Amino acid sequence: MLHQHSLGERALQPPIPQFSHNPHFIAFRSWTTILSLEGILPEENPADSHVLFLGEDAAAHGSERISVRGPVCLRNPTRFAHLNVAIVCARSGQKVFFVPELPAGRFLHLEFLQEGSYTLHYSPAFSQTTLRRSLQVVARTAPSSPLAPNFHPCLKTTW
Repeated sequence: MLHQHSLGERALQPPIPQFSHNPHFIAFRSWTTILSLEGILPEENPADSHVLFLGEDAAAHGSERISVRGPVCLRNPTRFAHLNVAIVCARSGQKVFFVPELPAGRFLHLEFLQEGSYTLHYSPAFSQTTLRRSLQVVARTAPSSPLAPNFHPCLKTTW
Protein backbone atom coordinates (compact mmCIF):
# COMPACT_ATOMS: atom_id res chain seq x y z
CA MET A 1 0.00 0.00 0.00
CA LEU A 2 2.85 2.39 0.80
CA HIS A 3 4.33 1.72 -2.63
CA GLN A 4 1.08 2.75 -4.35
CA HIS A 5 0.92 5.92 -2.26
CA SER A 6 4.41 6.97 -3.34
CA LEU A 7 3.47 6.37 -6.97
CA GLY A 8 0.40 8.56 -6.53
CA GLU A 9 2.51 11.38 -5.06
CA ARG A 10 4.99 11.00 -7.88
CA ALA A 11 2.19 11.29 -10.46
CA LEU A 12 1.20 14.68 -9.02
CA GLN A 13 4.71 16.11 -9.48
CA PRO A 14 5.60 17.79 -12.77
CA PRO A 15 7.37 15.45 -15.20
CA ILE A 16 11.13 15.58 -15.64
CA PRO A 17 11.92 17.72 -18.69
CA GLN A 18 13.45 15.87 -21.60
CA PHE A 19 16.60 17.36 -23.09
CA SER A 20 18.79 16.74 -26.08
CA HIS A 21 22.43 17.56 -26.76
CA ASN A 22 25.23 17.09 -29.25
CA PRO A 23 27.85 14.92 -27.48
CA HIS A 24 30.66 16.54 -29.53
CA PHE A 25 29.92 19.95 -27.96
CA ILE A 26 28.17 19.34 -24.62
CA ALA A 27 28.77 16.74 -21.89
CA PHE A 28 26.96 16.12 -18.64
CA ARG A 29 26.26 13.43 -16.14
CA SER A 30 22.75 12.41 -17.07
CA TRP A 31 21.81 11.13 -13.60
CA THR A 32 23.07 14.32 -11.98
CA THR A 33 21.06 16.38 -14.43
CA ILE A 34 17.89 14.35 -13.93
CA LEU A 35 18.23 14.50 -10.15
CA SER A 36 18.87 18.25 -10.19
CA LEU A 37 15.77 18.78 -12.34
CA GLU A 38 13.78 16.76 -9.81
CA GLY A 39 15.16 18.99 -7.05
CA ILE A 40 16.78 16.06 -5.22
CA LEU A 41 20.36 17.29 -5.27
CA PRO A 42 21.48 19.95 -2.81
CA GLU A 43 21.44 23.56 -3.98
CA GLU A 44 25.23 23.95 -3.67
CA ASN A 45 27.44 24.15 -6.73
CA PRO A 46 30.95 22.69 -6.99
CA ALA A 47 33.63 25.20 -5.95
CA ASP A 48 35.01 25.65 -9.46
CA SER A 49 31.61 25.77 -11.19
CA HIS A 50 30.65 28.70 -13.42
CA VAL A 51 27.04 29.63 -12.58
CA LEU A 52 24.83 31.26 -15.20
CA PHE A 53 21.71 32.75 -13.60
CA LEU A 54 18.99 32.78 -16.25
CA GLY A 55 17.12 35.84 -15.04
CA GLU A 56 14.96 38.21 -17.00
CA ASP A 57 17.78 40.79 -17.29
CA ALA A 58 19.90 38.93 -19.85
CA ALA A 59 20.89 42.21 -21.55
CA ALA A 60 22.61 43.37 -18.34
CA HIS A 61 25.18 40.57 -18.61
CA GLY A 62 28.08 40.87 -21.01
CA SER A 63 29.71 37.97 -22.75
CA GLU A 64 30.42 35.17 -20.26
CA ARG A 65 33.85 33.49 -20.40
CA ILE A 66 33.76 29.79 -19.62
CA SER A 67 36.59 27.26 -19.59
CA VAL A 68 36.47 24.16 -21.78
CA ARG A 69 35.54 21.11 -19.70
CA GLY A 70 34.83 23.34 -16.73
CA PRO A 71 31.58 22.70 -14.85
CA VAL A 72 28.78 25.09 -15.79
CA CYS A 73 25.50 25.43 -13.93
CA LEU A 74 22.47 26.86 -15.74
CA ARG A 75 20.23 28.05 -12.90
CA ASN A 76 16.70 29.42 -13.13
CA PRO A 77 16.33 31.68 -10.06
CA THR A 78 12.96 33.10 -11.12
CA ARG A 79 9.46 32.17 -9.95
CA PHE A 80 8.46 31.03 -13.46
CA ALA A 81 9.75 28.35 -15.81
CA HIS A 82 11.97 29.18 -18.75
CA LEU A 83 10.89 27.64 -22.04
CA ASN A 84 12.91 26.48 -25.04
CA VAL A 85 16.33 26.75 -23.41
CA ALA A 86 18.84 26.23 -26.21
CA ILE A 87 22.57 26.64 -26.76
CA VAL A 88 23.59 27.40 -30.34
CA CYS A 89 27.12 27.23 -31.75
CA ALA A 90 27.79 30.60 -33.41
CA ARG A 91 30.21 29.18 -36.00
CA SER A 92 27.91 26.50 -37.42
CA GLY A 93 24.49 27.80 -36.31
CA GLN A 94 23.80 24.30 -34.97
CA LYS A 95 21.71 23.80 -31.84
CA VAL A 96 24.00 21.82 -29.50
CA PHE A 97 21.71 21.68 -26.44
CA PHE A 98 17.95 21.97 -25.98
CA VAL A 99 15.51 21.52 -23.13
CA PRO A 100 11.84 22.51 -23.67
CA GLU A 101 11.41 23.70 -20.07
CA LEU A 102 13.65 24.57 -17.14
CA PRO A 103 11.32 24.75 -14.12
CA ALA A 104 11.51 27.62 -11.64
CA GLY A 105 14.28 27.22 -9.07
CA ARG A 106 15.89 24.29 -10.91
CA PHE A 107 19.29 23.95 -12.53
CA LEU A 108 21.35 21.93 -15.00
CA HIS A 109 25.03 20.99 -14.75
CA LEU A 110 26.92 20.58 -18.02
CA GLU A 111 30.33 21.05 -19.65
CA PHE A 112 31.40 22.55 -22.97
CA LEU A 113 33.76 20.28 -24.88
CA GLN A 114 34.89 22.68 -27.64
CA GLU A 115 36.16 26.25 -27.66
CA GLY A 116 34.19 28.88 -29.51
CA SER A 117 31.32 31.31 -29.35
CA TYR A 118 27.88 30.14 -28.30
CA THR A 119 24.54 31.81 -27.74
CA LEU A 120 22.17 30.78 -24.97
CA HIS A 121 18.48 31.35 -25.83
CA TYR A 122 15.55 31.08 -23.42
CA SER A 123 12.04 32.47 -23.04
CA PRO A 124 10.48 33.24 -19.66
CA ALA A 125 7.05 31.64 -19.31
CA PHE A 126 4.13 34.01 -19.96
CA SER A 127 6.37 36.18 -22.14
CA GLN A 128 6.62 36.54 -25.90
CA THR A 129 10.32 37.53 -25.80
CA THR A 130 13.37 35.35 -26.32
CA LEU A 131 16.36 36.35 -24.21
CA ARG A 132 19.91 35.77 -25.42
CA ARG A 133 23.23 35.48 -23.64
CA SER A 134 26.61 35.35 -25.35
CA LEU A 135 29.07 32.69 -24.17
CA GLN A 136 32.78 32.51 -25.00
CA VAL A 137 34.26 29.09 -24.31
CA VAL A 138 38.04 29.39 -23.97
CA ALA A 139 40.93 27.02 -23.35
CA ARG A 140 41.46 26.14 -19.73
CA THR A 141 44.46 27.94 -18.28
CA ALA A 142 46.97 25.91 -16.33
CA PRO A 143 47.64 27.13 -12.80
CA SER A 144 50.87 29.11 -12.51
CA SER A 145 51.98 26.87 -9.66
CA PRO A 146 50.95 23.30 -8.83
CA LEU A 147 50.77 24.35 -5.16
CA ALA A 148 47.98 26.30 -3.57
CA PRO A 149 48.93 29.95 -2.93
CA ASN A 150 48.42 29.60 0.82
CA PHE A 151 50.50 26.40 1.11
CA HIS A 152 53.85 26.59 2.87
CA PRO A 153 56.10 23.50 2.76
CA CYS A 154 57.45 24.09 6.25
CA LEU A 155 54.77 23.40 8.81
CA LYS A 156 57.10 24.20 11.67
CA THR A 157 56.63 27.69 12.98
CA THR A 158 59.16 29.72 14.87
CA TRP A 159 58.65 29.35 18.58
